[in-house]
Amino acid sequence: MNVLFILADQFRVDCLGHMGNDVIRTPNLDRLAAEGASFTRGFNQAAPCGPSRMCIYTSRYMCSTRAVNNFTPLRDAHEALPQHLHDAGWNPGLVGYNDYTPDPGILEEGDERQERLTYDNCLPGFERVYYHEYDSEEYFDWLRDKGYDESLLSHSAIHEPDVPADGPGPHLPQHFPAKYHAEHSECAYVTDRAIDYVRERSSQQADRGGVLSVNYIKPHPPNICCEPYHDMYDPASMPAPARSSDELSPKHPYLAALAPDALVDEQHLREYQACYYGMVTEVDDNLGRLFAALEDSGQWEDTLIIFSADHAEHLGDHYLTGKGQLYDGGMRIPYIVRDPRPAADVTRGQVLDTFVEAIDSAPTIMQWLGEPIPDRFQGKSVLPVLHGLLSSHKQRINYEFDYRQGAFAAGAQDPDEHLMWVLRDERHKLVHFADPNMPPLLFDLERDPQELNNVADEGSYAETLLKMTQQLLQWRMRHEDQRAEHWAQTLR
Repeated sequence: MNVLFILADQFRVDCLGHMGNDVIRTPNLDRLAAEGASFTRGFNQAAPCGPSRMCIYTSRYMCSTRAVNNFTPLRDAHEALPQHLHDAGWNPGLVGYNDYTPDPGILEEGDERQERLTYDNCLPGFERVYYHEYDSEEYFDWLRDKGYDESLLSHSAIHEPDVPADGPGPHLPQHFPAKYHAEHSECAYVTDRAIDYVRERSSQQADRGGVLSVNYIKPHPPNICCEPYHDMYDPASMPAPARSSDELSPKHPYLAALAPDALVDEQHLREYQACYYGMVTEVDDNLGRLFAALEDSGQWEDTLIIFSADHAEHLGDHYLTGKGQLYDGGMRIPYIVRDPRPAADVTRGQVLDTFVEAIDSAPTIMQWLGEPIPDRFQGKSVLPVLHGLLSSHKQRINYEFDYRQGAFAAGAQDPDEHLMWVLRDERHKLVHFADPNMPPLLFDLERDPQELNNVADEGSYAETLLKMTQQLLQWRMRHEDQRAEHWAQTLR
């Protein structure tokens, strides 16, 4: 039995062919969905990358991990998925990156990470097969061996598009191709390292199988595509974003402070989208190579595959780019699971319209491997749904976003006030703020699927607002740290 857990970075669920997007080309992920099941309502629990990935690997909400920002240390990292797998004898491998900052209290005296924040660490329990976020010294050495000029072999240079000497003109820089070939991209190199691992595991013929976490930085910035991806998509064919010109002068104080104004220019909007689509297809093409290696090694029918992302990308929705904030565009992620066993045949090839959270991956992996799900995990395995034992997974999702860095820049005094909680069900989305001067936001998703109109102040929604606020409070109460009492209960 094997597990291949794939996380892309900043990947939108609607940028998949089988999700109804007739412009984008994702044949390999579409095939994975056809041989497994794809959830339409997958949501991450936090942003940016570091907080989200700590939620994913610990199977805990951010209110539990308290890793609220990039470089925020994670306490109790030994209680995350990789250490549980290691303790059970699985020796999980990592290709790519973790975005994990260790708790300085567990570091040995003199460790430089007690004095500075670092990001390039592996969670305990992982075998560091190949560590690579945007690039790596190993990658640059490989490019050097391939004959690339020394001037290109740095982080800033390799990720710069090949803009004409006289400038980009009316275009965004990402309209132009990268200076490397597709087979030499960092995406291809990460895939090569994952393929090496798959082949080595196959040649060792391990009795027990293995677990591999593969992490791609794309389609996260830097926004750059090599040929043939840079002009694969006509900017004119890009779908319209979810936005209204009224959002350029918002009335709600949070949205006014956010001051959304990205990609107002129509040409730049479409070029940004076309580049993003190209990066998505590059990831998909490389996944096709990885899937082929699994098949060639005879491991395809013994491997649970989960494909998802740490968060999504607004892609011009609400005049925003990037992740975080409160809209579906930044929160709604792909969630595809292929369980090769006959028990999953009942949902094979289906697109499941039920909620799933990013924290559900770790318990799914543990259950599939036949290991007990740790008491501290707050997620829920999706296997009962895949096996037809349950018709629905979750009725709602929870999400948190700590925006203190932006608030600091605007002169805020109390950092701990700058947090939002989001509760989303099929009909409504509630956004509640810790700041007592920040009123809630409420969207009626049935009438307003693009989240353009805040109805929190409308009297007809008062009952809904109260009910969802109570549900938020109940959710938070339910997810207090119960470890000590759960232990005590065994002895009472």
